Amino acid sequence: MKNLDRLILRMKKEPQSFCECREIFKNTRELGNYDFNFLNKSVENMKALGLPLVELSNKKLALETTFTLLENQKFCIVDIETNGSKPENSQIIEIGALMVQNGKVIDTFETLVKADEIPENIIYLTKITLEDLKNATSLKISLKQFRLFLKDAIFVAHNVSFDYNFISYSMKKAGFAPLLNRKICSIDLAKKTIKLEKYGLAHLIKEFGIEVKQHHRAYSDAYATNIVFQKCLKKLPEFVITTENLIKFTKENSKKSKINNPKPLANSIKKNS
Repeated sequence: MKNLDRLILRMKKEPQSFCECREIFKNTRELGNYDFNFLNKSVENMKALGLPLVELSNKKLALETTFTLLENQKFCIVDIETNGSKPENSQIIEIGALMVQNGKVIDTFETLVKADEIPENIIYLTKITLEDLKNATSLKISLKQFRLFLKDAIFVAHNVSFDYNFISYSMKKAGFAPLLNRKICSIDLAKKTIKLEKYGLAHLIKEFGIEVKQHHRAYSDAYATNIVFQKCLKKLPEFVITTENLIKFTKENSKKSKINNPKPLANSIKKNS
């Protein structure tokens, strides 16, 4: 999504006008045939697509994560189980997630998803059977419910590209807009903060003595990922104070100098009445 990537880069540097943001949304072909007329109504409707926007007192929009302190940020720790490795020819069969703020779980999400087939190796791995999914929620409803749960929180997963891209593709396939949430990979963050030989979730569960009901089940793995994520946050360098600091730190290979404190910008946020 080159247009949206450019928008995010611009918004990290300075706030953008509502019209500029709206036009970029409309001209992003990767979003599919989505009806953007509702974008004229409010910033909240734009945030519903997952991009963390905030309206400032000068009527411009900023990327809220550029000045949101880590203790105030909501992180959605996610894991999915699927009946195949590619969303083009397989589907999600389970979603598990925890909404976390300042180290505390403030909400949870867990659902099995109706499916017509599950390969034997997936049944063996997850212990999920077709009988379990017989009366489960449909994929479209499950995705809609998950999106309402996720909102514009930061999407965190162990190997985030798989979970994020699988869900986003599934959203488009179901007739929704894809995910636009900022995201963090807990594997990459662990590699930057914890010295271990392996960083697979199974190894980390064993390394930290994390008690889970069953590995390779969505909620249990999301629960374990959150414990790892919280351990990583406690080992961050001092200059990582905002959400965008964290995203940048997680992605970069080299150490960076201290980033300016974002608090002054926060003062210009338009307060809700």
